[in-house]
Amino acid sequence: MSKRDIILGILIAITLVGFLAKDYLTQQLPTKIFGPQSFKEETLTIVLNTPATDLSEYSLNLNNLIRTANLYEGLVTFDRNLKIIPSLAVSWGNIDEKTWEFKLREGVLFHDGASLDANSILTSFKKAQEQGSSQIKGVLSTISEIKQIDPYTIQLITKEPDPLILSKLTKFYISRFNRIGTGPYLVKEWKKGDVLTLSAFPDYWGKLATYQTVDYKVIQSKKQRQAGFNRGEIDLLVAVTRDQALTLPEEQVKTSYSLEVNFLMFKLDDDILNDRKVREELLSIFNPNHIEEIGNNFVRQVTQFVAPGVFGYNPQIIRDPYDEEERAKNIFGEQRKKISLDFLSTYRTLAEYLQKQLLDAGFLVEANAISPEELLKRIKNNESQIFVIGWQSENGDAGDFLDAFIHSEGEFNNGRYKNAFVDKLIEKSRQELNPENRLKTLQTIMELVEKDLIGIPLFESSRLYAVKKGVMWEPRLDGLVLARDIQ
Repeated sequence: MSKRDIILGILIAITLVGFLAKDYLTQQLPTKIFGPQSFKEETLTIVLNTPATDLSEYSLNLNNLIRTANLYEGLVTFDRNLKIIPSLAVSWGNIDEKTWEFKLREGVLFHDGASLDANSILTSFKKAQEQGSSQIKGVLSTISEIKQIDPYTIQLITKEPDPLILSKLTKFYISRFNRIGTGPYLVKEWKKGDVLTLSAFPDYWGKLATYQTVDYKVIQSKKQRQAGFNRGEIDLLVAVTRDQALTLPEEQVKTSYSLEVNFLMFKLDDDILNDRKVREELLSIFNPNHIEEIGNNFVRQVTQFVAPGVFGYNPQIIRDPYDEEERAKNIFGEQRKKISLDFLSTYRTLAEYLQKQLLDAGFLVEANAISPEELLKRIKNNESQIFVIGWQSENGDAGDFLDAFIHSEGEFNNGRYKNAFVDKLIEKSRQELNPENRLKTLQTIMELVEKDLIGIPLFESSRLYAVKKGVMWEPRLDGLVLARDIQ
């Protein structure tokens, strides 16, 4: 008979007798029987190449979230495949199209011993509105009110129907003050720009972590990172370079596709690119297999502007295989057309290939390697004829991309592409709460966008990690590196 069976049998028997409190049964009795949780004594060492800017519960920067997601929790969270699962709320549902009711998990403690209740949620919401970053205020902007129904029930009212509210709530961390959360780890020491040391929270409500102590270290030198990993001083190395990954044993390299699709986008109100025949010819000139080779096969081909796994991805969209013999050349005859190609300097090798193919197709290419700030400025001002950029669907949903790049009033559109019917569908999707209906709408939009040939999806990028022999861990789609996931 297993320990689980023993516990279950005792719980059933005592519950029938009815003389012990629920919290004692579910939280303290297993410890009384089998003893306290034992942690591994050795320190878990996770190395990144970029320091955290802060440990605030309001930062949505992935580099910071890799650390802070160990400290704080929201009402709901993503699993490793971006499925919404319970966290501090155990259940939820719609009362009407603008009202959501959440039942809170009982028995949850903050790191300072205070108990979580409905008032904790209201206080965190008010604090985020008053003190939070502009990013978190934006995330919470569709919420008009959160009110307490009873000590463990809240209602959240949105200004308009918001089908993405659960995804947004994964970013709304519940906290008290001075980095006090409910997460599986608490802060032991932080040397800004260097080391964050975490200690396992023994009163955590969920499954306890394996390691008592965790160091998130920063080593920016590629040589030092490589040397430390080779000496066995690093358990998990984040942001491994492609050339380093090629030198490591295959079983020590972990790859996760990032939901970031990199694509070419056309200025459709341009005198050259508004010609559909020209865009059709351009669709034929780039070899997806060669682009994978440029990425050392750590990237993969895509057929549309969002990646597989993103809500709204349309599996019916396919691309014709690349055919070298059918590749367009000298589209304009002997007279070349001038065109600009804007890209980030990190895309230089890719851009060299794109430029060569464009030259063969009959363009005189002005290739501009520019800063992220300048690229975004040129895109927002609709100044780029052709640009290369990546977009990550952080919420696992196509809506953000469509709002930013496809809607005629999108931040990164600004008149580049206009389709009144597509605009109406996007606006409809923003308020459609029925998942099946909304998925059909998003997939229809993706199909229409593909038919309009607004650009060319190139590849989905990946994240690379290296793990020490004997360390068990699998990466997540959202890029978080949670210490409790590491065995």
